[in-house]
Amino acid sequence: MKNIDLKFPNSFIKDNKGQGAVELILIIGGIIVIILLVVSMYKSYLVDLGSEIDSNEIN
Repeated sequence: MKNIDLKFPNSFIKDNKGQGAVELILIIGGIIVIILLVVSMYKSYLVDLGSEIDSNEIN
């Protein structure tokens, strides 16, 4: 049987090409999560605001 070398190649460890893209994706994902949390916390306020605007437009 052949011996299998399970060590990572040096080129894989030193490869930083996708690091910037991954960091950008993580930042954008974090911002989206924060926005979703804020919207879910203020959901009742936003719904009431919409109905208040509709009632003021009718009168």
